[in-house]
Amino acid sequence: MASPAFVLLHGAWHSPKCWSQLIPQLEKAGYTAVAPSLPSTGSIPSTPDWSGDIDVIRQTVSKLVEKQDVVVAHSFSGMTAGTALQGFDKQSCLAKGLKGSVIRLVYIAAFLVPERFQHSPHGTRDRMVSEMKTNFEEGTVRVLPEDAKKMFYQDVDDETAADLIEDLRPHSLGSYWSTTDYAAWRDIPTTYVLGLKDMPTTVATARHLIDAAKASGSHKIDRVIEVDAGHSPFISIPEETAEKLIEEANRTTEAP
Repeated sequence: MASPAFVLLHGAWHSPKCWSQLIPQLEKAGYTAVAPSLPSTGSIPSTPDWSGDIDVIRQTVSKLVEKQDVVVAHSFSGMTAGTALQGFDKQSCLAKGLKGSVIRLVYIAAFLVPERFQHSPHGTRDRMVSEMKTNFEEGTVRVLPEDAKKMFYQDVDDETAADLIEDLRPHSLGSYWSTTDYAAWRDIPTTYVLGLKDMPTTVATARHLIDAAKASGSHKIDRVIEVDAGHSPFISIPEETAEKLIEEANRTTEAP
């Protein structure tokens, strides 16, 4: 069986550049990795919702679905990946006569949320932390450079963090008003990677989301991996992160 392909989905304010430490590690091990640019970040004018992200995720996965795919969602993209992957689970793909499917979904410090989840009610900034600076006229949410390291790069060296901070873009406010209509973790085997050096509130929220998902009914969340890293382990410990992703991919393909 051919090696699975990894689809890497960046979080809010970031670009595919955030995966530049991880992709060489995956490629060195013989795996394909694709990191699409998601339009809710950096678009001018700002996108009114996250539908563009959903389209890009589905198009990217569709191009690779003849292979076995592992979708890796970071932070904000847990919401969009969770709703975009409807129909890409193994059973659905087999019913369509497809050889491949999404064999595993990996959340890294990401929003693991149920159907009908909306981060903030339309027209508000409810449930946004103070570091998320909203501009309702522009329809954007920004994180200031001075807040970025404590939010995203707790254990990243200063030089690398400065380079990434320079690349941060405004994110669509409307995307936080969008609503999920599917929860892929109910149908696709799912791993959660939790960085223990992340902001304490983020760690606590992640634990709550995982527990709530497991308690909500049927699910395929079969492993939670705790790592000694911050919000972005694919930047601070890329080699270890690649090893864990590959292990999860192979654990799925070798399962009976």
